[in-house]
Amino acid sequence: MGRDWQIGDPVDYTSDGWMDAQNWGHHRRDEKSPRYSEDYSQRDYYSEKAWDYYFNAKYEDALKYINMALDLDNMHPDNWDLKANILEFLERYRESEECYNRSLELSPKDSVFDNKSRMLRTWASQLAEESKDLPGGRQKLKKAEELIKKAINARPGEKSKEYLSRYLATWDKINFLKGYESDYQRGLNTLKEYKKEELFTITGMNHYKGNVALGWGLNLKLVKEKDNQFDSDAIAVYAQGEKIGYVANSSYTKYEHSSSASELQDKFGDTCRAKYLVYLDRYADIQFSIGIILK
Repeated sequence: MGRDWQIGDPVDYTSDGWMDAQNWGHHRRDEKSPRYSEDYSQRDYYSEKAWDYYFNAKYEDALKYINMALDLDNMHPDNWDLKANILEFLERYRESEECYNRSLELSPKDSVFDNKSRMLRTWASQLAEESKDLPGGRQKLKKAEELIKKAINARPGEKSKEYLSRYLATWDKINFLKGYESDYQRGLNTLKEYKKEELFTITGMNHYKGNVALGWGLNLKLVKEKDNQFDSDAIAVYAQGEKIGYVANSSYTKYEHSSSASELQDKFGDTCRAKYLVYLDRYADIQFSIGIILK
């Protein structure tokens, strides 16, 4: 005697063994249910169960039931739309897009176009945020740009400008992040032209109020402060006659591919000429002003 299919069981399985979902009617249909009638299909029963789980944010369970409904009838556009929505909440965006496309092939409804567009925008926004984590930032932003273009093109025509503005705002954010990332990559490429022992990071600039505008090629002067009460290896950085900070002497304050003040002690005498090279900026984790020693 077979048992009812339960959440967690493989699809198409009962204790009687493997069977087609089309033959499960006696396992799943409850004649005491007020929803039961002779013309009430098993497909609709599974679909309603999927909706119940979906509205209760039980997306894995909802996915199992909508798969059962589609196993019985894979030509039902609303069920493909529901599956796409469920997959979207599970952040399985690529599969979600495929299901939206299938629904639209069967019945090109504005509501499904709108759902697909929203999902693509959500996917693009997530990739834009993920791009902030190294590595792979540029690749994720490129994909995000492709998705937001698709999202805008997928939108139905009869929508308000105010609603469209959300998509354009996401477009602008992605373009801003692309520019930000490009500046960072240019900075990295600049640093690759030099050896670590030539480079230093300037720190502590917030403690010195001056009118010096830092820019590429600005002449700098490094001055050792052997009598510094906090660090005998301290090296002050001057620009246009004003102290603007110190050479970083800690792994927490210096860029990893630059030299610390301690490492520079035997590279020059009491003073040394240098120049400002680049501001390396990548969100909160990487913000360094870097100079180069001149021989």
